[in-house]
Amino acid sequence: MRALRDFNMPKIVTDDKPIFLGLIGDLFPKIEQDPKTDPELKKLVMKTAKHDMGYIPEEAFALKIV
Repeated sequence: MRALRDFNMPKIVTDDKPIFLGLIGDLFPKIEQDPKTDPELKKLVMKTAKHDMGYIPEEAFALKIV
């Protein structure tokens, strides 16, 4: 479930995310998992993207990198 969600969420437009999450919920009832992240790596990714590369990083961007 986590692999499907984490792999596809960055590719889905914002308006369709609730629909996709509903479908995932139907496929995997009673399973709710937070994305697995490494907080130190995420912080480093956000800092590097912003300061070194000039990007405005979003949560989905950091999740995809991590």
